[in-house]
Amino acid sequence: MKKQIIVILLGLFLFSSHAQDTNNTEPTKNNEISLNLLDLVVAGTLGINYERIFENNQSLFLSANIFDTYGYYDVGYIEDNSAFTLRAAYLVYFSKEKDHHGFFFYPQFKFRTGEITTEDYYFYDIATESEITEEFTYDIGGASAGFGIGHKWMFDNKFTLTLNGDIARNLGNFKDDYLENIELRFAVNFGYRF
Repeated sequence: MKKQIIVILLGLFLFSSHAQDTNNTEPTKNNEISLNLLDLVVAGTLGINYERIFENNQSLFLSANIFDTYGYYDVGYIEDNSAFTLRAAYLVYFSKEKDHHGFFFYPQFKFRTGEITTEDYYFYDIATESEITEEFTYDIGGASAGFGIGHKWMFDNKFTLTLNGDIARNLGNFKDDYLENIELRFAVNFGYRF
């Protein structure tokens, strides 16, 4: 009977010490949300991002941009903006020592819909004291594909700062009489990993 009690107590002791070891380790953080501060300040675009972290320093990046612009065209002259963009990218981090931060590369696909109205012409006539304002509306809807590079810094294993730039080419039937077929974008993202 004593041997059975000793075996049971020894088993409980080993089980409890194993349970304590697993509780002390920090859980794996597989999600990150971030906000594109550069687009918010420069263009008034609200860019909300989500990153799902996978093994082998890879992740899926999803982004939704409200009041988006096309490559920062007409940023200071926008009167009305109904543009909305969804973007998906697959990030591949280059570092072998850092876990999902450091330099990265990504292919991307972007779908955008909406129109932008800008102040195209403004004239003030001193003699008649009248203003003449003309507006120009253009459609930025369509799809594009491209790639980008960037760098992510991790602070306190939960806060992130990301600097990146990407270039994308429009696909399909895009009207390029006012806008270029190639779009260049930059981002300064501040995020939280959980």
